Amino acid sequence: MKLLNEISSKVSHMQAEMSAIKIIQQDLQQVRSDISELKATFNTKLDHLNNRMDDIDTRVSAVEHLGKDVEELKSQVKELLNERYKNEQWVRRSNIQINGIPEKAGENLLKIVKSLADHSGFSLNPESDIDFATRVAVKNDTDQKKTKPIIVKMQSRYKKDDFLSSLRKMKHMKASDIGFLGSDSRVYFNDHLSAQNKYLLQKAKIKAKEKNYAFCWVRNCTIMVRKSDKSPVIHITTEESLNKIV
Repeated sequence: MKLLNEISSKVSHMQAEMSAIKIIQQDLQQVRSDISELKATFNTKLDHLNNRMDDIDTRVSAVEHLGKDVEELKSQVKELLNERYKNEQWVRRSNIQINGIPEKAGENLLKIVKSLADHSGFSLNPESDIDFATRVAVKNDTDQKKTKPIIVKMQSRYKKDDFLSSLRKMKHMKASDIGFLGSDSRVYFNDHLSAQNKYLLQKAKIKAKEKNYAFCWVRNCTIMVRKSDKSPVIHITTEESLNKIV
């Protein structure tokens, strides 16, 4: 009887252990199932992340390509602007700008120019040497009472260069010297610069003064600077060329 009880007890114990093992097996199966689901979810999210990364790479490449296009367009615009500035100066290549001549109603500008030529000792025939002469307003000049300069367009650029050279010798000339009695207005003569070149000339003068350059001048509508009479001449043709003044 005692043996039967022991056997029954062991059987019950084994049955309990078997039940526990089954529960553990079920838990393991659940864990495996959960892990499988997590793995599937992770793979899905990883695929989604990879797709996002691919999309980002594509967009970055597009932006980089766009950046190159923008730089190329900026370069082309810069070239076009420089070409436009050259053309604007080119059409003024035969012009002389005369400043300081008082304005009068009914004035004869050709006669005034002829008086200047005679005073400088230059042989000038207005009918054959001059295309036209006119007054022009100075751009961005807020002083409306300021005398408008005279622009003289010569028929020949070479004649213009010779005439301007002759006029510039009269460094201390006043309007009264050619009949404008009572006027002490100083008269001076320049190449007729485009708006861009006037801007560059102003910048060049400022920077040349800052860097102790001795010379800054215009010849044949070209701006030039020179540190000393033994230094090389620097031509200022674009805003970037101002960086050569060091």
